[in-house]
Formats: sequence, structure tokens, C-alpha cells
Amino acid sequence: MKREEVILEFSKDIFDEYKRKNAVTITNISTVLIEAAMRPAFVNESCKSTKEISKSQIIYRKLGMSITEVEFAFRDNAKRFLNLLKIFSRGRKFILSFDETEDPFYGKFDKAEDNLYLHELTYDVKGAKYCYKYLTLAITCNDGIRYILDSIILRKGDFVEDYVYEMIKNVKEKIKIECVLFDRGFGWGVIYKLKELKVNYIVFWKKSGDWYKRHFDNMSEGEFCTICKDYKYNRNKTNYFVESDFILVKQLDYEDKKFDWIFATNLKFKSAEKYVKWYKKRWGIETIFRVTDDIRIYTTSTNPVIRYFLFMFTCFVYNVWKFFQFFLGESFTLANFCINLNKFMVERKMINPKNHREFVSIFSRYNTLSKQIEKQIE
Repeated sequence: MKREEVILEFSKDIFDEYKRKNAVTITNISTVLIEAAMRPAFVNESCKSTKEISKSQIIYRKLGMSITEVEFAFRDNAKRFLNLLKIFSRGRKFILSFDETEDPFYGKFDKAEDNLYLHELTYDVKGAKYCYKYLTLAITCNDGIRYILDSIILRKGDFVEDYVYEMIKNVKEKIKIECVLFDRGFGWGVIYKLKELKVNYIVFWKKSGDWYKRHFDNMSEGEFCTICKDYKYNRNKTNYFVESDFILVKQLDYEDKKFDWIFATNLKFKSAEKYVKWYKKRWGIETIFRVTDDIRIYTTSTNPVIRYFLFMFTCFVYNVWKFFQFFLGESFTLANFCINLNKFMVERKMINPKNHREFVSIFSRYNTLSKQIEKQIE
């Protein structure tokens, strides 16, 4: 099957399924949500400015999704991308990155302890004490392939390592994994699961305790050493034993400053610079969220389903943009994406030419913001 044919089938599947589910209001809902993302604005503000829907609650009632349905809908879409990537990558291995994102809730919450999805913020935010947390997995390769593969909303008391295991397992069935990268928020439980999956990993380790200090004291600037550590990992009153190599890198330059680095990893390199260079590939996921932050839809809702849906809608908009960039081999900004998508669909008769004006009018609303968006996304 030619590349164009594969893309066509993929796209038809998405839009046909969406039409069946929301035959009457797909245009209205899409208009409101995309405009809210592009401004960015609250959904109710976008309802008023577009005059498509009277208030945001109508959208949420019409969609009628649960957290599980939002999760599966996004994951199902990502699987289509992975299937295509498997065809075109020809056995290539990919680097994956995890990130735990905190979505601050601004305002008072009388019974925060009763909301299973509401966590205390780990950093200071003016006007916010609590947040919703999302665990996200993305492809973050240096050649520009950055795509969100999965994201879930975390509950209080969840074992993050279970989600990490399932998310990697699902991806591993589709493509080959070169390495999985983590920041300092992940610990021994994750390493235990990574060893079960038999994947390469690099975890930027939090400097806690003093076990590493004596090693750094005996090292020269720019030098690195390998320390093997074991740990008794307790979960639900059951002990699990896990061990990992730790790479200690002393005072290595980064952006004109020198840092001490600690990595938990099963990779073996001959230079300190290579460990740091590989870990830096995780910052691709930070780039993803810098972009999605600029199209994040605002809400004051405390409903975790609504918060999660709006977060995932933003991720979906980003993914569709990246999908057309990657498979069509074209380079265009997110602001110009809507125009290119419309042209692509009309040329391939995915939408009736009679509806051409309707689609153009929807997408043209965002053209006035193109200069602002282009600056943000560069």
C-alpha cells in the first residue's frame, strides 16, 4: 500500500467515526474547542465569541465521556499512528520519554480530600494549592519525531510504576524501543517494572541522602564512575528486591554552568558526555508541553473527567498537527495546519466540496492569531 493510501485510510477512519458519534454537532463542538485552544480561553468564553453553542456544559453532556472512554479514545488513535510508524520506520528503534504534569486548580476546594484526583502542588503557584496530575508518554527523537503516545490522569495512592509498565508494554507491541527516559520524579518501583519489560532506561536520579557525596569527593571535574546499588522495594506489605547501576558525573558543563549528575541506567557508555547527551533527548517532551501550554483550554471545573478531556483534546490537536507533518513530509506551523488539513480533506473528497465554505470559515477564524502562535511555536 502506498503512503498516500495509508494516510487516506487513517484519516477517513478518524473523521468517519467522529461523524457517526456526533453527526449533528461535530462542527459546533470543534469550532468552540479549537478556538478556545487557539486564543487560549475558557470554553464558555469561546461559546460566546463563536455563538455556536450557548454554554460549555452542553458540549460535555453531548460528548458524555468517562475517564476510561477518554483514555481509550486517545490510545486507540495513537495505535493507528504506531501502526503507520511501524510500516515506515523499517525496524528503526525509538526513544521514549515520560513526564508527570501538574495542572493547577485555581480557587478554593472545600473537600479536597474527597476528590481522588486532586493532589497538593509540589511547587508554589499563586492562587493555587491543588492540582490534577497527568502521566504522559511520548516519542522524543532528535530528528523531530515528537508524538504523544499515551496520557492518563493520576489518582491519589496510585502506583505510577503500574501505568509505566502498561504504557510501555502497549508501545512495545508496535515499535522497537531504544531507550526510555525519566526525570527525577520516578524511583525504584519504576526501575523494577523496567527490568521486567527488559528495556533500556535512563532515570535522572534525585539527590537524596548522602550515599553519593563520598564518591563525588573522590572524583575530578568531568570524571564519572559507576556504582551498583540494590534496594528493598516495599509495596502492599510485600518486599521486592531490585538493583541498578548508577552513573555519577561530576561537574560537567551544561549551558555554561557545571552540574553534578546522577543517572540510574542499564546502559554502558565510555564517556560522561554521552550519558548527559542521551538524557537531554528527554527534553523533547518538555518542548511538547511548551507548545501545548500555548493552546491549553482553560476551565474552572473541578470535574476530573472535564479536566482530563480538555487536556487530552489539546494533546490530540498537537498529535494531528505532528501526524501530517511527519507523514506528508511538509513543514508548517500549527497556525497554518488547519488550512493544510482542510485542503488535504477536500482534495481527497473526505468532505463534500459543498461544505468547503463551512470548513474554510471555521479554520479562517484562527488566521488572525497566526503571527502570535507562530512566535510561540517556533
